[in-house]
Amino acid sequence: MPVVRIGRGALDPHDIQLPPDDIHASREHARLMFEDGAWFIEDHSRNGTIVNGRLLQKAKVKLSSGDRIRIGDSFDVVFRYLSDTTQAEDFAHVAPRAALSAQPAESPATQVGLWISPSAAVWRDGERLPVFLSRTEYRLLKYLMQHANDVCEYDTVIQAVWGSRRDKDSLHELIYRVRRKIEPNPSQPRYLVIRSGIGVVFFPQGVSTDE
Repeated sequence: MPVVRIGRGALDPHDIQLPPDDIHASREHARLMFEDGAWFIEDHSRNGTIVNGRLLQKAKVKLSSGDRIRIGDSFDVVFRYLSDTTQAEDFAHVAPRAALSAQPAESPATQVGLWISPSAAVWRDGERLPVFLSRTEYRLLKYLMQHANDVCEYDTVIQAVWGSRRDKDSLHELIYRVRRKIEPNPSQPRYLVIRSGIGVVFFPQGVSTDE
């Protein structure tokens, strides 16, 4: 039975990963399942899943073309079968994201360097990494990517990530955690580099470890 998980912690290539900073979405919020020739959605969250304006909590419903599904603040899509004339069984081996409207692009914008998708999937040199970013880690990378190749001062980064005062040690610890997830060799970082006494800089294309 094909199953596609939707949530902040969804990692399988056929799953739908939601942004880590979507506080109203659970790590595994809902599941799409193909049963008896039809697709169903089953809620597994604390806040519930909204289908056609009705709140679904810890329950499963059958989906029809045109049904609108809302999860958290980041997932608002319309479900459609790929063809009204094609038998439902033809979709048993097709990821249902192809039948969902308004899904963010999940293909890397570049085949060289590091790229973070709208749903927080991490790609390096065109390949998706099997990692999951926490909300704080995602906010750090998202901010630094918006200022790529520029040195961002410590206090500015801390404010962007936490929205309150933190010491530099907290930021350094966060940087080291992210490095372990994105760097080929965390002890010789290519993408996330600290400029001692100044701040931190993110290089999307990477830099030589000899620098």
